[in-house]
Amino acid sequence: MPATRIASTASMEHSDLSRNRVMRALQFVREHGPAEVARQMRAYGLRGSLAFAGRNLRHIVADRVARRWDELHNVDTAGSIQLRFLDVIGPNRDSGNECVCTSPKSFGFIMQHLPEDLRRYTFVDIGAGKSRTLLLASRYGFKKVTGVEFARELVAISRDNIAKFRHPEQKCNDVMIEAGDAAEYDFPDEPLIVYFYNPFSPEIFDTVLNNLIATLATSQQECYLIYASSSNNTIDWAKPAIASTGYFTEMPVAPMPFFWDAVRTIRYAVYRAR
Repeated sequence: MPATRIASTASMEHSDLSRNRVMRALQFVREHGPAEVARQMRAYGLRGSLAFAGRNLRHIVADRVARRWDELHNVDTAGSIQLRFLDVIGPNRDSGNECVCTSPKSFGFIMQHLPEDLRRYTFVDIGAGKSRTLLLASRYGFKKVTGVEFARELVAISRDNIAKFRHPEQKCNDVMIEAGDAAEYDFPDEPLIVYFYNPFSPEIFDTVLNNLIATLATSQQECYLIYASSSNNTIDWAKPAIASTGYFTEMPVAPMPFFWDAVRTIRYAVYRAR
């Protein structure tokens, strides 16, 4: 195996915080002792300790379900990948959020709020990570599915995933990922469905959103925008940012149900360009 490949694999394994969560907990006990665990439980109280245990249990279950999905489809999309260990394009590393995959059940629920006939639309995932959402979107009748990702290691994994992915329900075979900074991305001049899964900071989001609006103002094409996040506070700033542009109308959506294949219950919003 080439040295560069070894380094890339090591970086990915080191950056994935979803791996070995139980082992890390046992290591903490070995290093600090049961007394420290008891002290922290007293500090957080019974309710806080149970909530902490519940969150970790859900993380473990969701991660195992995600890796099982990968095994079934011969791909690598799971994990919670930290960007600081990766080789990124452009100056916005510190503005990016960790790479986590959208759960299939959550994505399927969101898709119920889009037009039934998707044949004219190109699906664009901004911050596509390891391509889980691209693969899920390929099971719908989009004209094209494309992603944008600035971490070179994730782009390489995504391209390998796209080449290997096969599913009996796959309807779109035109799937690709572009390596680049989303702040510099030129949106296609065609009907779009643009997906954001909490990829970066408000400042970069504003830049990307303004670039999208500039394209739509020129092309006059249809566009649906989806913003989703498993981080509870993110959508609280994203929704006002989208509304403040005056260019999108928020559509009514149903609350996201509890799904065990999601680390947290996703909050989301769907918009249509005016």
